[in-house]
Amino acid sequence: MDSEDASGKEEEHKVQAIEIENAEIAASSVSLMKEKEKGRFGFWLGKIGLEMIPVVAGILIALFISNLQQNRRDRRLLESTMESLTTEFSGNRKNIEASLPRQQLFLDTLRHYMDDRTYCIFDMSNKTGGMGTPEIHATNWHSSLNNNSLGLLNFATVNLLSQIDAKYQELRDQESFMYPIAYGPPMFRKGEDGWEYRKGLKLWVISYVSNERELLALYDRFEQVVHAKDYVRGR
Repeated sequence: MDSEDASGKEEEHKVQAIEIENAEIAASSVSLMKEKEKGRFGFWLGKIGLEMIPVVAGILIALFISNLQQNRRDRRLLESTMESLTTEFSGNRKNIEASLPRQQLFLDTLRHYMDDRTYCIFDMSNKTGGMGTPEIHATNWHSSLNNNSLGLLNFATVNLLSQIDAKYQELRDQESFMYPIAYGPPMFRKGEDGWEYRKGLKLWVISYVSNERELLALYDRFEQVVHAKDYVRGR
């Protein structure tokens, strides 16, 4: 009996040893398969990465070229707009300079006859041919430029154009305020009332002519900026 028990235990130990060995072999096989899978995954990942490099590089180059072309278009639009404004301001300058002598004559006549209550504004107009105001064009340069082109303008140029706009609007406001006096019923008033109207008109003409001269000075500055191409941000 003791011999049979010893023999059975020995067989049991052999079976356990075989099972352990099989388990180790299975674990080793699984580990090896995992290593192979990792290697295969890394291989394909590297291959895909290499294939993607030219694609990504192509996209980046295309974006760079597109941005470069857009920037050139924006600059051409800006240059074209600035040249158009220069031409427009040049025409306005000619109209203002043509009107100034007539306005000065009207102002001198108002001053000369200021204390004579027998005259009215209509008489002053007959003596001088009227004062007249110049035709001034004002392009909306904001709408002429897209956001990118507008962003290329430096602050000094934006400020200069804003001053030109403001001076133009001031002249228009003065005309709207004084036209009813210069060309309405008050122009026929004589005596004390007529004198008051003529005195007010004289002050208006002085202010109006001063604003015209300031606008001409702004045009000069703008022309210098465009000639030197000193309107682009970062120059």
